Amino acid sequence: MRKILKLKKMFVLGAVLVLCLALLTACSGGQKKLSDDFDQDQVQEATAKVIDAVNAKDGDALRELSDDKMKSALTDDALAAVYKAIGEGGAFQEIKEINIAGASDKDTKEAYAVAVARAQYEKKAFIYTISFTKDMKLAGLYYK
Repeated sequence: MRKILKLKKMFVLGAVLVLCLALLTACSGGQKKLSDDFDQDQVQEATAKVIDAVNAKDGDALRELSDDKMKSALTDDALAAVYKAIGEGGAFQEIKEINIAGASDKDTKEAYAVAVARAQYEKKAFIYTISFTKDMKLAGLYYK
């Protein structure tokens, strides 16, 4: 009987250790180092420009900053929905922080810089996730 209890304890302990290792691996593997093809300061400046253009409701500036795919996705209708949602936060106050990491396309292996910025508005904060190509063209723009 004692042997069975001891085996059960060891099994539970082993399962807990495996679960902890899996969680640590999942949490640490999500963020890659920024590729040497990018300059961190340049990515930060470009991120601020994108957020400024969103706040100014300047679709032309956003399209000018974008790669070809984003230019076609940033229609006036799509941007109107973005402006409306961001406008519900009230007046823009400041960018609280910007975290930058690297990412790559699974299919093409193309490297991207990904900035996650916390922008504070009068009524609430928004988290922007903004991606750039090696040419520093806007390749992705998400907010929540």
